[in-house]
Amino acid sequence: MSTTYVISLRKYYTKYITLRNKNKIIMLKQHLFNLFLIILIDLLRNATSARILGIFPIRGVSHYKSFEILGLELVTRGHELVVINNFPQNNPVKGFTDIDVSNFSEICTNSISVEDFGNIPTGTIYDVIDLYFFIHNTAEVFKSPQVIKLINNTNNENFDLIITEMFNTDMFLGFAYKYNAPIIGFTFSTMMPWIDGRFGNPNNPSYIPCLSSQYYNKMDFFQRVSNSLQTFISIIAYKWFYLPLSELYAKKYFGHDLPPLDELVKQSSLIFFNGHRSIHGSRPLVPGVIEVGGLHIRQQKKIPQDLEKFINESSHGVIYFCMGSMLKASTLPEEKRLDLIEVFSKLPQRVLWKWETETMPDKPDNVKLLKWMPQRDVLAHPNIKIFISHGGLLGTTEAVYSGVPIIGMPFYGDQAVNVEAVQAAGAGIRLDFKNLNKETLENAIRRILDDPKYKENAKQLSERFRDRPQSPLETAIYWTEYVIRHKGAPHLRSAAVDLTWYQYLLLDVVAFIIFILIVTVTILYYSIKFIYNLINKVFSKPQKNEKRSKHKDD
Repeated sequence: MSTTYVISLRKYYTKYITLRNKNKIIMLKQHLFNLFLIILIDLLRNATSARILGIFPIRGVSHYKSFEILGLELVTRGHELVVINNFPQNNPVKGFTDIDVSNFSEICTNSISVEDFGNIPTGTIYDVIDLYFFIHNTAEVFKSPQVIKLINNTNNENFDLIITEMFNTDMFLGFAYKYNAPIIGFTFSTMMPWIDGRFGNPNNPSYIPCLSSQYYNKMDFFQRVSNSLQTFISIIAYKWFYLPLSELYAKKYFGHDLPPLDELVKQSSLIFFNGHRSIHGSRPLVPGVIEVGGLHIRQQKKIPQDLEKFINESSHGVIYFCMGSMLKASTLPEEKRLDLIEVFSKLPQRVLWKWETETMPDKPDNVKLLKWMPQRDVLAHPNIKIFISHGGLLGTTEAVYSGVPIIGMPFYGDQAVNVEAVQAAGAGIRLDFKNLNKETLENAIRRILDDPKYKENAKQLSERFRDRPQSPLETAIYWTEYVIRHKGAPHLRSAAVDLTWYQYLLLDVVAFIIFILIVTVTILYYSIKFIYNLINKVFSKPQKNEKRSKHKDD
């Protein structure tokens, strides 16, 4: 019997003595019944609890944050988690075991140069190349002794479920094979173009923007051409480059008897993707694709006193400027930093600026610099008027949730798609960082502050984003436990997963129909021709005989 039950029994025994002396046996029975219910509920919870292996080796905190919220909640529901990640808990949580792999790769926190990425066009072949070389960095995780122990299963462990990020590599799906466990995929963003196929999910580039494209779902002809090419190139890059490289690493560490990765991915039960139709537009989803956009958004907390004082005392409101956890704001080109300072200094609003150093030359008095801010709580403050951002999905959804208009300057990845989606909803403005100057920034700020429609549209977008039958966290919990209860839930798997690309597109059916039509037309043609010649031959004979008879008479 657990210590909790012993303490509870001791407590109720003490009550028993007190109640017996007062002759209140009815109340004693009620207390004992309550204890029985507590024990029964705990036993039932433990009976349905599962051991879950989480695999999140990507070195960006934005890739891990959403799963961390889900993982911690699963622990409170009685499940046990072992999680490979770069961001272990500061205070250990019972039932949540971190396998810290941060020593084996460089963490992408305030490490990416704004100046370098600002000169690279977004949505180009650079993204494809960068993701390829990123596989090598991710594979450094295999150098961890704890990861090797898991691969070899030296402790004779078992897992009921594998939850892993599906990004640019599937090399870690070897764990699902080793432990014979079902797979749940997880994305930090909307889905990569090659993910749809493994779930049989439709991905039509005529209205579904590629993650690295620059467009929303309503595209003109040339945008559809560009989007189609980017989608095609991304899928080919995964199939011909990412997958073979991942296969090499997987075979090296999991053994050469490992089935092909493109077969293992088809065994995935479902995937959680961090998007929602209210932001990125409607698209068809099979039952195995679950929207959990906003999963990372927790309950609002009180912000630090000095920060709250700075925000509250601004009679004209506050503009919040943050470029995320990966971009290093202090690497801004000097001319652009000076342009930002000049614009901010003219504003009646105060400015909160995430900045990695304690000081900044020529900092205006209305600007407050902080290395870190509780972004979720800051954006929820009613005095925040604008969020100037790089367009990262987590920050974008937090601003949408709070109804704050956005000025977005995308750099890489899905950032342009996120900003375009908000702009299409009339809740924000997109700026090109390469063309950012005093005029463009001041004009964007003035437009949002002077036109109440931006705030109204942001509030409407927030209402649509929040209006769901379940919270994102409850949705993720339900489907996680659903997969566990139904042993991988194979009935969710679309039959389209087993079709080849030409079968899925019905090209074989079209070819067959065309063949039948050709054969039919050919047969009809030669049949008609044969009948025509036959009739012509029959009717031509009497004429010939008549001519011969006439010739004899002459």
